[in-house]
Amino acid sequence: MPPHRPNASGRAAHARGRRVANVMSAQHSERVRIAVVGGGLISQAMHLPHLARLSERFELVALVDPSATVRELVGARYDAPLRCESHLEAFDRARPDAVIVASPNGTHVEIVLAALAGGIHVFVEKPLCITLADADAIIAARERAGRVVQVGYNNRFDPVFERLLDELPRSSDTLRYINVLVHDPEFDPYFGPDDLIRGADVAPELLAAARAEEARQVAAAVGADDPDTITAFSGGFLGSLVHQVNLVHGMLERMGEPLPATVIGGDSWAGGEALTGSVRLRNGARWDNAWIQLLALHEYEETISLFFEDAVVKLAIPSPWLRQSPSLYSISRAAVGGREGHRFESYEEAYQRELVHFHDCITTGAECRTPPEQARLDIDVLTRMFRARRRD
Repeated sequence: MPPHRPNASGRAAHARGRRVANVMSAQHSERVRIAVVGGGLISQAMHLPHLARLSERFELVALVDPSATVRELVGARYDAPLRCESHLEAFDRARPDAVIVASPNGTHVEIVLAALAGGIHVFVEKPLCITLADADAIIAARERAGRVVQVGYNNRFDPVFERLLDELPRSSDTLRYINVLVHDPEFDPYFGPDDLIRGADVAPELLAAARAEEARQVAAAVGADDPDTITAFSGGFLGSLVHQVNLVHGMLERMGEPLPATVIGGDSWAGGEALTGSVRLRNGARWDNAWIQLLALHEYEETISLFFEDAVVKLAIPSPWLRQSPSLYSISRAAVGGREGHRFESYEEAYQRELVHFHDCITTGAECRTPPEQARLDIDVLTRMFRARRRD
């Protein structure tokens, strides 16, 4: 089970990892023993249900959460045999092959590094981490460990995105403009009162320490740690807009655009619940992004539009909390005497497809499609956007 080889710099580590992983494949079946760290929204709504559906590929061996209520009730719902407060306890007692890191942003780097030090494959929810220094530390640790690190960019595994990539031109020379727009009501409209298990029993000192650590990391990244900055940078730029930036980076890479492109602006307001960021591409084309949290409006919109000199390409993605709701790729292009176009919809669950890919990376040596190098690029650009914001 050779781990992912991201680039030439990782080849030596890949060779070491292949030797280690081959030993692992002799010791374990193709069913990967997996722990989940963080029993909150994304785990309850997506990862745990999909792991249950993929029981021929994964065996849930531990659930970690600081809330006893969450870990016991969610653990019982998904039959987790070990339920722990600490990821270190879970790693020591359960000895998992792999871990899903779905805890708050500021905890990611500690958990990922601990997992890699223990020889554990890692699936980590976006953002990979908060600072570029921590991204570099994770990449270096992955190379030493020879293990898979996959970042949770689920939309990369949506068939509509795959179809769009296949049909993009191989040059960005005729690209004129990119527009990204997201407005988001978060999760309240999509869950009933009994759908999610919440716990109010986390020790206050643990919560305070977690908040302080996130603030420390945000200050290291952007030079400030006030509440609006933490909300905007960790929650908005890295926690939300990172998805769309990652998708656009994938499109630009397919068209041969040098990355990172030049960041030319950024802004945040409304207490960090609204933000923008702008980029200039090689041929002078502009790429604008906007994310607005509209909690009172129970409507979600996520669109990415690419305007070429002779075509318009659009990607529309539904709320992540609406299962089996279709994503849409459409293209309208110039034709003799008018225009022509087509559209493609997919109902496949990208969250499930990314876990299948994670399993394949571990067991067959498939090349990881969302490695930490990719996440580092996203964090770099988003950090530059935040630093470019206005100073009133």
